[in-house]
Amino acid sequence: MSKPALKKTHWTSRVTESSVSKDARGELNVPLRGGAENGEFAHIGPVNQDMVLYKTGKLNEGELLLEVENLSISGLPLYDVQTLINNCKGAVRLKSVRQGNKLNKDLKNYLSLRFQKSSPDHELQQTIRDNLYRHAVPCTTRSPREGEVSGVDYNFLSVEDFLELEKSGTLLEIGTYD
Repeated sequence: MSKPALKKTHWTSRVTESSVSKDARGELNVPLRGGAENGEFAHIGPVNQDMVLYKTGKLNEGELLLEVENLSISGLPLYDVQTLINNCKGAVRLKSVRQGNKLNKDLKNYLSLRFQKSSPDHELQQTIRDNLYRHAVPCTTRSPREGEVSGVDYNFLSVEDFLELEKSGTLLEIGTYD
């Protein structure tokens, strides 16, 4: 099956790569915002360009961060992205893209869109889902069983708290067991 033809204005034509060195304290000096825990792509915060040690490229506020050292990070919580960056030795390679109409910082909106299979958008959605589910902890209204740890095995909630989460649309899946 052939790959779908992409328009010249597709976000993949705007992806840029930057390489940034850490300073003497080991800081990258690139502020990050968003993250899956906030329902957003990780994105670049306000950049003090004088503090960033660029080897190649340049980062701008609002750009979505897609990769760190060739690892797709879309859909990861911000703390995982920051941990990955902190563990990098030497210059850190980052791939980013300027936000557009369809691809903006809102993860939920992007995941709600339909794309042709094998398209870059469909593949990005799959990456996001894989990363989201990797970090998801199921919720339950039942009492903990012996040996279960809250926040690891399950998030144990009251029925009222669960219904509030369901109403707000924050849950990935909902099911009942009798």
